[in-house]
Amino acid sequence: MTTALITENPVIHDLYDLPAPVLTAYLNSPFPGPGVDDTALRRKALLGELRSAHATPDALEAMDGVLSSLEPGEAPAAAFVGGDGRVRLFSLPGARVGDQGYVAAVPHVLPFLEWRQQHPAFAVVMLDRTGAELVVHPAGAGRPVRATVAGPDDVIERNAPGGWSQGRYQNRAEDSWQHNAGRAAEAVGEALKAAQARLLIVGGDVRAQQYFLDQLPGGVREVAIKSISGGRGPDGSEQHRAEVVEALVQEHVNDENRSLLDRVRNQSAPGGLGVLGPAATIHALSRAQVRVLLLSRREAGTGETEPTTAWFGPRPTDVSEHRNGVLVPDGNPSHGPLQEVLARAAVLTDADIRILPPNWADEASRGIGALCRFAVS
Repeated sequence: MTTALITENPVIHDLYDLPAPVLTAYLNSPFPGPGVDDTALRRKALLGELRSAHATPDALEAMDGVLSSLEPGEAPAAAFVGGDGRVRLFSLPGARVGDQGYVAAVPHVLPFLEWRQQHPAFAVVMLDRTGAELVVHPAGAGRPVRATVAGPDDVIERNAPGGWSQGRYQNRAEDSWQHNAGRAAEAVGEALKAAQARLLIVGGDVRAQQYFLDQLPGGVREVAIKSISGGRGPDGSEQHRAEVVEALVQEHVNDENRSLLDRVRNQSAPGGLGVLGPAATIHALSRAQVRVLLLSRREAGTGETEPTTAWFGPRPTDVSEHRNGVLVPDGNPSHGPLQEVLARAAVLTDADIRILPPNWADEASRGIGALCRFAVS
């Protein structure tokens, strides 16, 4: 089963069509307080930050207009304004992002990508002997889709009368549970494929779960499967289910990050598929060699390590640590924050991006690495 890359969404590619300089603003939800909405004050502070970074008056006016359209109490938002005044606005439900503004030759997409990474597509199925309740959560915290899966059989009780017919009744009940679980497994397999989800959370009747897991289609067996307590019907567990599901989704994201990082480190020997550090990663991006770009989020208040800037040209593979490493007709390549320039190259060469916690960065990698599509001697 394939999975949707967080960089695959067309809207992310579209951000790199915005002409420079690009204004980026992230505005968090209103800070909690009794009857206080400080959104207008924080919006004004953001615009002041952008003005100090030499944003043009026209671009500032466009950014003010889009941020002013946000209603009090809405989810955090990301806004991008190109040098031609084009605007892109995205709602980020559940994002943990502070107010921040940037003016650069590239859009500041990493907080946006990290939010998408933290909200992968997944499904929750609660089973009993008659069928299942299925909830599919699209990537990016989209609106969940709910469905009830009814099994084809209705003989579900095992408390059959005694005598010579008891075994026959028991067998019919077991067959019914198995058939109903098979129908649920078929529906879940189709839903996971449609959502390109790699996480399935399963709960409900223990015996129904066994039948269900045994009959999952082959492609679904490649996804991560996690268990949740509680039954399909009301039993009190549903009151805290959302919190448990959120924790399992975060655990899944962490598992994928850890697995990918281990793979890069284990294959980082010469001739391997893993590369570590800015220089090696930039060289791989310039060859369209990168399959997944790894970038470590910096701790708040910590300084950046050198280099802090990278240079790029119009083509996706025009990327270098040095100005003279990018050849453009006018001799004036663009430059921007290192990680954002690398993200641009990754997106435009159809590579995925994973944002990792600060604690994985070390002196050798400086928080940058990649898993490659092919090795180069």
